[in-house]
Amino acid sequence: MEIIDNRTKKEEHWQLGDVLVANSDGAKGLIVKNGNGKYCLMDINPDGIANYSTVENDCFGYCYETVSELYEVKYPDWHKVNAKLVIE
Repeated sequence: MEIIDNRTKKEEHWQLGDVLVANSDGAKGLIVKNGNGKYCLMDINPDGIANYSTVENDCFGYCYETVSELYEVKYPDWHKVNAKLVIE
C-alpha cells in the first residue's frame, strides 16, 4: 500500500509486519491481522510478562477492515520505523 501525505508529500508504505512508533510517548506497535481477519496495531512494548495479543484490549485502538483504514486513523500520530526481529 502506498500513501502520500498531502501535507508533507512524504510517502508512507504501511503493510502487515511493519513496526510503528507513537509520536506522543514512543509506544511501539506491530501491524497484524487478528483472528477475525481485521488489521490492528498490536502493542509490542515489553510489559515484564512478555504476552502479546491481537485481542482488541491489547491493541492500540480498534481493528480495521483494511490497512488503509488503519492508516487514516493512526497517521500522523504514529509513524513507521525501521525494525528487525532479534531472537535470542
